[in-house]
Amino acid sequence: MNIINLFNYKFYISDSCYLYLFKNIKNNFYYKIFIKNKGNNFSKVFLYYSNYRKNLFSKLIKVNNINIIIDISSICFLKNLFIHFKKIILINAPFSKNNMFLENKVINKIFFLIKYIINKKLLLHNGAIKIEIFNFKKKTLLISFLGNCSNCSVSKNTFNNFIIKIFKKIKFIKKVLI
Repeated sequence: MNIINLFNYKFYISDSCYLYLFKNIKNNFYYKIFIKNKGNNFSKVFLYYSNYRKNLFSKLIKVNNINIIIDISSICFLKNLFIHFKKIILINAPFSKNNMFLENKVINKIFFLIKYIINKKLLLHNGAIKIEIFNFKKKTLLISFLGNCSNCSVSKNTFNNFIIKIFKKIKFIKKVLI
């Protein structure tokens, strides 16, 4: 059993499915997990070959020797996803039919803020922010600051204040730990 942890969301790939995917790897293609009609009773989860284009809502994950792309814009709906192979690929996504649009909207705002606003400004100071833990029900977000700025007098306190000001726009975060 292969377990993928991504921002407190777990995805499971059985050993039989891993072997099948490993045997059928194509050059210059990756496996992509995508959900169609999310939050609807007719939702379906697909696993297919795709090219990887680096963007905000595509996360490349390596499971041993297999590269899998997960669509971040539907990560909440893919919680506890289980992929199994028994003559055909069977995908069980218990949360794909649930209405999780609020959680999805919040996590997408967090990714957008971290990727495009915060990290662009922190590049000037040789730093970046990384999400460690995100739990929607407990309303917690643990982020870590990576980097060192030896050319200027910016301290971690300044970064904390800057980040807290931005995250107050979300109205979701009660506490930000860096």
